[in-house]
Amino acid sequence: MVDFEGNNIYLSHLDRLAIPITFIHGAQNECFLPERTDITLNELSKANGSSPYKRQVIPGYGHIDCIFGKNAVEGVFPFILEHLETTL
Repeated sequence: MVDFEGNNIYLSHLDRLAIPITFIHGAQNECFLPERTDITLNELSKANGSSPYKRQVIPGYGHIDCIFGKNAVEGVFPFILEHLETTL
C-alpha cells in the first residue's frame, strides 16, 4: 500500500500486524484486484512469518459480494467463522 507518489507511508510498521489475519477476496473483484491481497500476504509473511495469515480467494464473487452476495452465507461466511473460531 503506497501513497499517490508510490511512497510506502502506510505499512512501515508491519511488525504491528503480527496478528491472525484471514484475507477474503472475491476472484472477480475489479475494484481491489485479488493479486493485491497476495502481495500483502507475502509482505506480511516476510516480516512476521506466515503462520498468522491465511488467504481465501472466492470464485464467482466480486467486490462486496463476499459480504452481501446472495450465496455469501454458504460460500464465504464459513471462512469468516473458521477464522473467528481459531483466533478468539
